[in-house]
Amino acid sequence: MKISYPAAAAAVFCLALSSCGGPEFKIDGEVYGAEGKSLVLEKSDFHGRWIPVDSVKIGGTGKFSIKADAPASPEVYRLSLGDRFVYFPVDSVENLTLTTSAAGFGSDFSLSGTPQAERMAAFEKELIALQSPDSAALAGFKRKVYSEYIRDGRGSIVSYYVLTKIVDGKPLYDPADAEDAKYYAAVATQFDNYRPDDPHGRMVKEVSLQAMRARNSAQGKKTVIRANELRVLDIDLPDEKGKNVKLSDVVGKGKPVVVVFSMMNAPESPAFNRQLARIYESKKGAVEFYQVSFDPGQYEWREAASNLPWITVLDPNGTASNTVVDYNLGALPAVFIYDAAGDLVDRPESLDDLERKI
Repeated sequence: MKISYPAAAAAVFCLALSSCGGPEFKIDGEVYGAEGKSLVLEKSDFHGRWIPVDSVKIGGTGKFSIKADAPASPEVYRLSLGDRFVYFPVDSVENLTLTTSAAGFGSDFSLSGTPQAERMAAFEKELIALQSPDSAALAGFKRKVYSEYIRDGRGSIVSYYVLTKIVDGKPLYDPADAEDAKYYAAVATQFDNYRPDDPHGRMVKEVSLQAMRARNSAQGKKTVIRANELRVLDIDLPDEKGKNVKLSDVVGKGKPVVVVFSMMNAPESPAFNRQLARIYESKKGAVEFYQVSFDPGQYEWREAASNLPWITVLDPNGTASNTVVDYNLGALPAVFIYDAAGDLVDRPESLDDLERKI
């Protein structure tokens, strides 16, 4: 299993660069059996390329030490020894220690100095141990990785690194896949909430939105949830005023209820909401609307939602929410209809289809 991040390795060449005299980070340690060989420090960019930063010759006892200018924001670096790599995060001014051997470089190593570096090393080792998994095993692995390395990341560089990892030339988490897309949305939400100015977060958000638009364009007819299969799949989320509104308090009260799932600040949303408003007004209070948004930016969502006359709620978990699974949401926007008795009876394919059915 060939592993890289976030794409194929760049050609191994480099010019040693001297420090500019500002803050620096340092990584030192020992690489047994690699005496006299060159160790290259590289930094990733946003295009899958690795840019050489500096290099050092490993000493006669296997010891090495290398410094570089501290990044302005957290970044991912790697040390390369031939075609083997050890990846690590750098936040600012840090001292990291690597202990390994020439034979075990990139697979059997000890990396310490910061909790982030240790978490990244632990992930790498788990990934290396994953041997030719089938689809079910791979899905289980990704859920485990999300739980252990991403879910509580708060927009960390480790979350970004894990999310954009490339294995055997393919993304570990593929944004084009509806199941994996929720992980991208979750990380985008983390960055938006905790590190809104970090360029890694903006990249993840854009990738997530582009993939969602592509899925929307390619979306075929989905399986309709028919009457009598189930009743209310409940939702309990805050509206734009911060008050929780349960779907079960609206459904089954004598009126049909249209449940809408969307991203309020997606480019197509203004036109979508205008058509939705026209349908809403045409029914003159005979139908209730309940709109669930998965926007990562709650302030922008609140501004947009406050202009709508129906119930609007925000899911803070984004498209990583259980609601996505409950309603089998493969693409957004999506619309469902509960009848006046409270049964989930239809899933219109478009707003024109919705207008015909209510």
